[in-house]
Amino acid sequence: MNAIKTGNKAVYPIIFPSDYSGLGSINCYVYQNGEDYTLIDAGIEGGEFEQFFYQKLKEYKIEINQITRIILTHFHNDHIGVVNQVTNEYPVPVYASEIAIPRLKCEDDYLMKKLNFYYRLYEQYGVPEFARERMAKMEHTFHNKENVMIYPPILQLEDGQEIGGLHVVAAPGHSPDSICLFDAETGWLFAGDFLLATGMTNALIDHDDSGNITNPISQYIDSIDKMKTYNVRTVFAGHKEIYENLNDVMEKSLSKIEYKLQKVVSKISEGHHTAKQLGEVIYGVRFAKYFTFLISDIIGLTLLAEQRGLIIREIRGGEWYFTVTKLIENK
Repeated sequence: MNAIKTGNKAVYPIIFPSDYSGLGSINCYVYQNGEDYTLIDAGIEGGEFEQFFYQKLKEYKIEINQITRIILTHFHNDHIGVVNQVTNEYPVPVYASEIAIPRLKCEDDYLMKKLNFYYRLYEQYGVPEFARERMAKMEHTFHNKENVMIYPPILQLEDGQEIGGLHVVAAPGHSPDSICLFDAETGWLFAGDFLLATGMTNALIDHDDSGNITNPISQYIDSIDKMKTYNVRTVFAGHKEIYENLNDVMEKSLSKIEYKLQKVVSKISEGHHTAKQLGEVIYGVRFAKYFTFLISDIIGLTLLAEQRGLIIREIRGGEWYFTVTKLIENK
């Protein structure tokens, strides 16, 4: 793919073909603003991506020492891959949101809080048997964090901050630390995993600094409403293609949330009162196969339903039990 240029600004896409999570590609970008170059996200760890990354920089005639900064849109491993390698080669500053920093640095307090949160969460939602593989991976990370942590110092970004010609927009939903970067002059939005050309990414259940659950679906709705106030022309997403119809994608995503919410409330009214029952009746065998993503959906949607007064949640026998108070009317 060629660079996209306007005036003294340019975007150099680094689109790595990959079957990772079935998304087709892992994308990062070099954004040029005059003589200022920002690497936005950093791909996935591994020799294949690293080789591809440096080859693309060579094709674009960009040297590592031209990069002014690295900005990470969120902490997931398919966005941070070459940070340690690049900063070992050249001391470029790394930036991320405040929420991202303990996750990226794999701080002990954060990792312990994360373990405790998810053990408790899956017990309360009655699905610990589905979570064994995920919890084993978390335990492995806790004891081998030196293999996955970001080593250079990370500088904190704030919502609304201006940096290198870009406006920082906090956009939680896919993850609590997600940010987008907006160039108002060109209408370019570097969206991370906020919204892909196909719509919403997985809204993953997470916790706040106090270890309390956050609802990523409610956050997603708020972030979409917030993004509607920006005049976005082109979206440079973390996966799949670059696209220009953000308003359509936002409306499609909101409609999908409402459809899924209606389905969950309907299934509860039919007698499926626990997270496990809902997961199995809605998703079938996929519930076990894609457990991490689909249990997040079930939890997020039931929290949203409770927030809207459609259901009540109560602990019965040690786990959450859902009862419908009001059905959603078909429009």
